[in-house]
Amino acid sequence: MSYLKISNIDWSIEDTGFGDRMRSWTNAYILNKLNNFKFTILVDGHRWRETRYLDFPYTKTENHDFDEEITSGVDYEVGIIGQIKLKDKSFENRIKKLVEDRVGIHIRHWPNVDFDPRPDKVERFNYTDKMKLVREILDRYPNSKFYISSNVTYDKPAMGPCLPEFRKESHWISQVYKDYDVVDYRNILELGDILPNVVQDTNNPMWSKVLDDEGFCINTIRYDKKEHKIGLNEIEEMVILRNIIDVFGLIYSKEFISSSKTGPHSSWSEFVEIYRKKL
Repeated sequence: MSYLKISNIDWSIEDTGFGDRMRSWTNAYILNKLNNFKFTILVDGHRWRETRYLDFPYTKTENHDFDEEITSGVDYEVGIIGQIKLKDKSFENRIKKLVEDRVGIHIRHWPNVDFDPRPDKVERFNYTDKMKLVREILDRYPNSKFYISSNVTYDKPAMGPCLPEFRKESHWISQVYKDYDVVDYRNILELGDILPNVVQDTNNPMWSKVLDDEGFCINTIRYDKKEHKIGLNEIEEMVILRNIIDVFGLIYSKEFISSSKTGPHSSWSEFVEIYRKKL
C-alpha cells in the first residue's frame, strides 16, 4: 500500500497546531485526488488524536512521527475539509444544541513570537484596548447570546492553562462572561472528576505533575503508584476534546465572528469560515 505521510507541525499540548495540520491534510487529500485516491494518508496517531473523534477520509494512523514529510502549503477547500465529520453523532448534537441560537466568536491571543508579520488590531499585550474592541464587536449584536472560543490569558501565548475556566475573575476575559450571555467548551466537557489532580508525567514517568482545576502545573513531585492513578495523557485527551468542541461550536453557531475582528488572523478561524460554507 502507498502512503502520503503528514507532518506534525511542531505539535505541543499547549498549541496542537490544529489549523496548520488541517492545511497539511488538505494538501495530502489534493495530491491523493490527483492520483485517483490510490494512496492512504498516514498520520501520527499520538499527535493526531483528533482522528479518534473525527472521520478523515482516506486516512489512517500509525504511532510514528512524520515531521519530514508533507507540510502545509495550500488553502483550505470547502469540498475537502467539509468531509471531516464528527464520529459520535450524539456528541455532535450536543454541540449543535448548545450553539444553535448563539453567535460564535473566536478571540485569539497575540502570536507566540514578538515580531509576527500578520496585522493586528491592538498593540501587543494591551489588554485594556483589546477588551474595548471585544466589547465593541459584541455590542454590534444586541440581545444576542454568544459561544466563545479563546486562548487569551494574562500568561504569555501558549504558556497558560490548557483547560482554562474563563469565568474565574483572574482571567482577562471573565468580564465578558459577567456582562454577556456566554457559553464555552466547559458547558459540554465535564472536568470536575479529573481536575484538580496529581498525574503521572508520561514523558518522565518517575515524576508526577500537580495540576490545578485548569490543568496548570503548580508543582512536580515523585510519582506514587498508589496515589497517582491517571497519566498526563488523560489530561491531553481533554485538551483534544476541548479543541474539537471549540471548532465545531464555532462552525454550528448561527453566525461567526472571526479572530481578525479582534486581533490577528488565525488558521483556526479560517478553517471555521471555509467549513461553514458547506452548511
